[in-house]
Amino acid sequence: MMFIIRPLPYLLLFVFSTVLCVPTWDGWNRQQTISSLVPGSSFIEALGPARDTQMYKGHLSTAIPGTPGNLTLIQNTQPPMYFINQNWLWQINNETSIFRVNVVNTTGVAEMPLQLKLGTKAEGIKTGSWRWRGTMLYYDQPSGDSQGLFYSCPAGDDTGIFMFLKNAASPAGCSVLTLHTFTRRNGWR
Repeated sequence: MMFIIRPLPYLLLFVFSTVLCVPTWDGWNRQQTISSLVPGSSFIEALGPARDTQMYKGHLSTAIPGTPGNLTLIQNTQPPMYFINQNWLWQINNETSIFRVNVVNTTGVAEMPLQLKLGTKAEGIKTGSWRWRGTMLYYDQPSGDSQGLFYSCPAGDDTGIFMFLKNAASPAGCSVLTLHTFTRRNGWR
């Protein structure tokens, strides 16, 4: 009597063993996988004076992480990652998309502060450039630069991050701060 070998069990065994051999991103958080793909990416931390001789610390993000809108400061255990490419500051949203940090004149008056907003396309002022000087973030334009100073100010229902390109007094109700990265990867400038 002849035995017929049914191929289905062998096919399933082959497929199962092949699937087990494929490397995956399981066990890695999103920031670790992205930062290894984008040289120089890191989170941006805000430092500024607070009450009782303590330093305020927060991370640059939107009120709802992963969405475009006004940049603000949040306390986050997994803050978003940023990088500078071709003088533009970018936020890594996920494995398939990035957001651009736009500098927007929200008042229409040149002397007033400029607001930082996260968007899916280029908006606002397009003549400036972002750079790192040591750990501090700077924004430069032909007409002036941020001198590394930014302000956290009320903006509607939340707060926003603003800057001046010329020396100016701190706006009422605003806190002065500096933006830093302490973890840039791969020596990217």
